[in-house]
Amino acid sequence: MVKSKVNNTYDFLIDKFKDYFLVSGEKKELKIVKLDNNGFHVIHDNKSFRVRVLEHDLQTKSFVVKVNEGTYKVNMKDENDLLMETLGIRNKTIPKSDVLKAPMPGLIVDIRITEGQKVIAGEPLIVLKAMKMENILKAPQDGVVKKILVEKNQKINKDAVILHF
Repeated sequence: MVKSKVNNTYDFLIDKFKDYFLVSGEKKELKIVKLDNNGFHVIHDNKSFRVRVLEHDLQTKSFVVKVNEGTYKVNMKDENDLLMETLGIRNKTIPKSDVLKAPMPGLIVDIRITEGQKVIAGEPLIVLKAMKMENILKAPQDGVVKKILVEKNQKINKDAVILHF
């Protein structure tokens, strides 16, 4: 089960079964065809939808999705997130780190900060292109960027240290 919030307004509970989805208690039969790494064609009730993932942050489980001509921000919580929330345990207890590491191998396509710059948690720092998708790496906490160890157009491996706080 996944809980999603669209545009910080609409909540949905989604369960996926073999042949259908259950969306907030309603059975939805969807035909989904993957077009490429971030594009899909979806048919629901004989209506066609073009879906493209424009941005995603796997750490915060947030996405920007274009459906036909509309763009939507989607935040998701999986069963573990919901259980932790129910128990009153917040993700804010993550220990601070003095480094930002690459979550996957890829190519640095943009560096949005400079050494000595103060950053706040969630602020975009680096754009990493992997598998034809651009991934925005954000500040895990408030801090000051001490040293940037990568350059634009540099290929990096998974877990490579990108910068020091």
